[in-house]
Amino acid sequence: MHHTDDDKKMAVYIRKVLEFIQLNLSEELPLQRLAEIANYSPFHFQRIFTSVVGETPKQYIIRLRLERIAHFLKVFPDMSVSELAYNSGFTSLSIFSRAFKNYFGVSAHEYRQLSNEEYRNFCKTNSKKCKTSMINSPDLCIRDFTQDEIMEWKNKVDISTKRLQGFTLIYLSTCLGKSDAISMAFRKLSQWAEPRGLLGNETRFVGILLDIPFITSVENCRYWAGITFPGQIKLPKESSVTEIPDGLYANYSLQGNLLTTVKSLAFFNHGWLPESGYAIKDVLGYEVYSENPANKPSETIEREILIPVRPA
Repeated sequence: MHHTDDDKKMAVYIRKVLEFIQLNLSEELPLQRLAEIANYSPFHFQRIFTSVVGETPKQYIIRLRLERIAHFLKVFPDMSVSELAYNSGFTSLSIFSRAFKNYFGVSAHEYRQLSNEEYRNFCKTNSKKCKTSMINSPDLCIRDFTQDEIMEWKNKVDISTKRLQGFTLIYLSTCLGKSDAISMAFRKLSQWAEPRGLLGNETRFVGILLDIPFITSVENCRYWAGITFPGQIKLPKESSVTEIPDGLYANYSLQGNLLTTVKSLAFFNHGWLPESGYAIKDVLGYEVYSENPANKPSETIEREILIPVRPA
C-alpha cells in the first residue's frame, strides 16, 4: 500500500497524541488540547483519531483509565477506590463508579474483593463483561490459572532483587494482536535506528508491556519496543523517548511467548511476592532481551524480566 507524506505526518501526529495521553492520563485531557498537539482542528482531529485508533479520543481515554484502575485495585490493595479514581483522571467518584460498573459489570469494591477462584468464575459467567478476548490465545486470561498451575512456576523461575541504574530508550509502539508483533516492531525500529548510528555492541533491546492481558484484550495491549543509545548522540525530532528509572527491581530470566510471560507474572504476584518482604512499586515492568528480536522470533530469545519493587 502506498503511503503519502500526509499519511506519514498524520501517523506521527497521532502517535505523539497517544504518547501524551499515556504520560498524562491522570490529567484533564480536553479534545482541544489533544487536537493542538496533532495540529488539527478538533473536528478533524476526532475524525482522524477515531479512524486510526478505532475509538474516539474520549472512549480511548476512559478505557485506559478504567483498565489501569482495575490493575491498581489488585496490585495496590492499600489504595482506596476514591484515591485511585481521582489519581486516574476522574473528576467525580460517582462518574467513575458508573463507568467502572458499566465496563466490568461489577463495582470497583466488588472487583477488588474477588479472589482468584471467584474471578475465574466471574469471567466464565460474565464473558462479555470480562475484557479478556484473546486472539489465538483463549487461555491467556488468569481465569485459566489454578493456584496449583501458578505455583508450578516456583521451580521454573529464580526470582531475586537488584539495584538498577536507569537508562533512556528510544522506542516504537505496537499492539499485540499479531503473534509476530514484537519482532516486527523491533525490526522496524532497527531499520530506522541503524542508518542513524543508534545500534552498537552495547545496545540493549528492551520491551515494555503497557497493558495487562487479563484486563485488556490482547489486540488492544500496547507494547513499546525500545533500544538504548549512546548519550552523546543527538536524537532525531521524530523519535519517541522514555526513561527506565533507577531503583530496586525484582528480576528473573524467561523464555517463551506472551502466555508464558503472563503465567510467570501470575506466580510473581501470587506466589513469590507475598512471602518476599517486598511490594510492587510501579505496575510497569520491563523485559531486556539477550539479542535483537528483529532477527528471530521474540519468544525464542531469553530475556530478563524486571519489575520495580520496594520494601513492604
